[in-house]
Amino acid sequence: MDIAVKKQKKTLLKRVWPLALVIAILAIALNYSAFLLQADYVIDNDTLVYGEVKQGPFSISVRGAGLLVPDKIKWLAASVDGHVERVVVKPGKSVKKGELIIELSNPRLKQLQEETKWELEAIIAESKASQAEQKSGLLFQKARMLDAKLNYQSSKLKLDAQRELFNNKTGAVSKIDYEKTKLETQQFNQRWKIQEEVLVSMTDNIVVQDNAHNSRINKMRKTLERAEQQVKDLMIYASLDSVVQDVSVEPGQRVNMGSNLAKLAQQDSLIAELQVAELLIGEVSIGQLVTIDTRNNTVSGIVARVDPAVVNGNVQVDVTFTEALPSDARPDLSVDGEIMITDIADTLYVSRPIFSQRQSNTTIYKLNQDGNLAQRTQVKLGKGSINQIQVIEGLAVGDRVIISDSSSWQKYQKVRIN
Repeated sequence: MDIAVKKQKKTLLKRVWPLALVIAILAIALNYSAFLLQADYVIDNDTLVYGEVKQGPFSISVRGAGLLVPDKIKWLAASVDGHVERVVVKPGKSVKKGELIIELSNPRLKQLQEETKWELEAIIAESKASQAEQKSGLLFQKARMLDAKLNYQSSKLKLDAQRELFNNKTGAVSKIDYEKTKLETQQFNQRWKIQEEVLVSMTDNIVVQDNAHNSRINKMRKTLERAEQQVKDLMIYASLDSVVQDVSVEPGQRVNMGSNLAKLAQQDSLIAELQVAELLIGEVSIGQLVTIDTRNNTVSGIVARVDPAVVNGNVQVDVTFTEALPSDARPDLSVDGEIMITDIADTLYVSRPIFSQRQSNTTIYKLNQDGNLAQRTQVKLGKGSINQIQVIEGLAVGDRVIISDSSSWQKYQKVRIN
């Protein structure tokens, strides 16, 4: 009997355990299916980046990359046509104002200078000859006027004497002689007046001719000065104490008037030109503090200008420095700049999700407590910084969210994370 009982127990156990195993598998399957039904999409955890909502002080800043550029740049241009004879100074050298940088040559300009000088000398000689001739003619006219005056005065004396004798009726002077003398006196007077008018006219004419000669001489002198200046312009000198940034010509090269020859920049007068993304430029304004990183040093500055145009998705921001530049600062040095917008004493913020924009309503996937499910959540964002953004509504302290790109599965309400 004892043996029979043991056989029944063993047989019962063999019959029950497969059923229990099936029930357990079904329970696990049902639980897993229920879990699967909670999600619309499955994502690999290794492809995600998370952020946690925090609360506290929040500094808002905007970052941009750019270059150090000279604030005072001077391009030296050719004022005349010519050939480059020699390049005296190479890029990178410091020069003083008035120091020779490039020498040009143009034989035609030097020949024009000599010819203009000779023509000026010829005009001056012609003017002197004309003045001498005019002076001689003026003296001759004065002599003729003096003769006419003397003839008039002599005739007038004769007329006065005859008038006295004629009026006294002495018979010494006939009426015919008296009238004849009277007529001659009038004629001499008219001749004297005419000669006076001729003298005045000649004097005026001499003044006019002298002015004309002087004008021609002055014009030719200006022409000579211009020719001399063109010859001087063949020598290209530094216009300020600076560093030669670029020399764009070589010996033997032909240059035309107006061509840029060399670029000068003041080494101690640099600004930073930052390129800021157009989505971040909204709160940038003149006067805001900026920290410029030269990779080896940092230096403070302020926003001096914000370009009104957008180029290739960026806006240029000019920064002037409020302290001395470090020794490694030089033109065209690559730098990073952080523009300080404002500080908020206490607020919610989170690492900035990809494609998030400041002052906007958006959807973010928030993780559950276990971290294996993420649900799309409507969130209102506030001010944005470089890597963080303010949370106005929709999230609480400690919430974890997905901040990597979710555009490919944005249409799903819930996603499961493996």
